[in-house]
Amino acid sequence: MSPDQQSGRRLHEAMQQTSDAFGRHRADLVLRAAVRGRRLRLVRRARIAALAAAVAGAAVLGAAQLSPGAAPAPPPAVTPTPTPTAAPTATPAPAPTRLPSAAPPVGGPRSGPISAQLAAFLSPGTSTRVSSNGAFEDGRVTLSQAGTASGSVLYDDGRGRASVGVTLADIDRRTPTCDPGPWLFCDILADGTAVKAEQTRLTSGYLLWSVYVLHPDGRKITVNEFNTDRIPENATTASPTRAEPPLTIDQLQAIALSPHWSR
Repeated sequence: MSPDQQSGRRLHEAMQQTSDAFGRHRADLVLRAAVRGRRLRLVRRARIAALAAAVAGAAVLGAAQLSPGAAPAPPPAVTPTPTPTAAPTATPAPAPTRLPSAAPPVGGPRSGPISAQLAAFLSPGTSTRVSSNGAFEDGRVTLSQAGTASGSVLYDDGRGRASVGVTLADIDRRTPTCDPGPWLFCDILADGTAVKAEQTRLTSGYLLWSVYVLHPDGRKITVNEFNTDRIPENATTASPTRAEPPLTIDQLQAIALSPHWSR
């Protein structure tokens, strides 16, 4: 036997042995494989369903532990709380000032009849110079026999006539104070000047409004007014000619504090 024949025979025997190792061919091999594949898919689906059920059960158990005996209620609606607005800080009202504000200082000459100098302070209207006693010349007061220098004016602002007067005096230097009295107010200014005011109804029926100023150097100024057209000092009786005097207390104060009357 030739070598080629021997090689062919050995190849045939090897292939026959391999075929015998696989066994005989079975006709239902494909059918059995399909059945086994369906069984594996069913098992896989069952495992997935069991896992999902376990997860759902754990979620229900956790909710029951958080709220035993009842399903968890939805959170209540939250009403937004408005941000509180800070209330404005109350600003304390400033203390009333007694500085001149109602009548400007007179820039005219500080000489001549005191009644004429006083009339220059009054608002436009009808002014009649009535009398002057003593003199006020360039800051110097010459006293009358009554110990004062004074002037009076009859003034009509269109609402009835009234009398307005100013009195000047120099007294001993002193520290002005607010002595007890029926004052409408009594103030000590920054420079030590005392300012007092009063409103009085006299027994004869008319009103007297007055402002008193005393400077530390002893210069004393009094400005007053009446709601009558007669000078009270020279009348035994006087009837009111208007409901109130024409000038406000602030206007009287501005006249009394004017530098016009300073030394």
